Amino acid sequence: MKKVVVLSVLSLSLLLSACSSTEESKITPVKSGKRIEDIHGVGVSNDGTTYVATHEGLFSTKGVGKTWNKVGSTKDDLMGFHLRSDGTMMTSGHPGTNSEYPNPIGILMSRDNGLHWKKLEYVGKIDFHILTTYHHDSNIIYGLNQMGTGQYGAGIYKSTDEGKNWTKVEPKGLPNDLMKVYSLLVLPDNKDTLLAGTEMGVMISKDGGENWDMFDDTRLITAMTVMPNGKDIIAYSMSNMVSGVMISQDSGQTWSKIGLDLGEDAASSISVNQKDEKQIAVSTFSTSLYETKDEGQDWNQMIKAGKLK
Repeated sequence: MKKVVVLSVLSLSLLLSACSSTEESKITPVKSGKRIEDIHGVGVSNDGTTYVATHEGLFSTKGVGKTWNKVGSTKDDLMGFHLRSDGTMMTSGHPGTNSEYPNPIGILMSRDNGLHWKKLEYVGKIDFHILTTYHHDSNIIYGLNQMGTGQYGAGIYKSTDEGKNWTKVEPKGLPNDLMKVYSLLVLPDNKDTLLAGTEMGVMISKDGGENWDMFDDTRLITAMTVMPNGKDIIAYSMSNMVSGVMISQDSGQTWSKIGLDLGEDAASSISVNQKDEKQIAVSTFSTSLYETKDEGQDWNQMIKAGKLK
């Protein structure tokens, strides 16, 4: 009997060891100076790790860019990357080398920081460039399909049950060319009210994305998300007067700058640590990445023009 128990324990130990080895192999160190192509999204997890979704997969750093890791074994082109308030990740895009997914990859979800991805919906059908969720209920998902055709044409796709069922919304009032929409956010005080940063200015919908009106034609918002307090909005805003990372405490009516004027560049994505609102990461259209750990007083450049620090 003792021999059976010992063998069982040994087998379990070997199994756990194999699993651990497999998981560790999915996180591999990356040399300083490596060049990456395009940053499609950024996310700061609760433990302070910063993730960047790129043209060749997911990368992470926890030392303000001093050391980097490649997360996962594939090189999928991760578009529409979104780290939700509950800590799960969502992405879309195109398959890379040794990928298991068709083109486009539809919507994928990860509950273990990008080590494994689960097929959610529209696999082989849609490439969402923008994904967002309601801060207080991650079951509510919005995806912006900017270039679709046929049955899966351009428009806003919405799910209220974490991706099990979807409805397509034909947005009236947004630019006809949805590539001119740079950011999308569900306002924290109402699950049916959305802001969109567009080429024309900031627009608002109060009916779940069906009808849109001009909200603020004095500024361009290229990236935005909700602060950990579940009330305030943080965004990269540009106007004739001032540009930079800003916070709004009144659902986008007024803004206060906290720093990082990028000049001719602009933010493509922004994320905040849900356990530490002082840690904010911003990716840019020029494939750069900045991070602050003191709520905007000092910013560290962790990627410069596609080159890891």
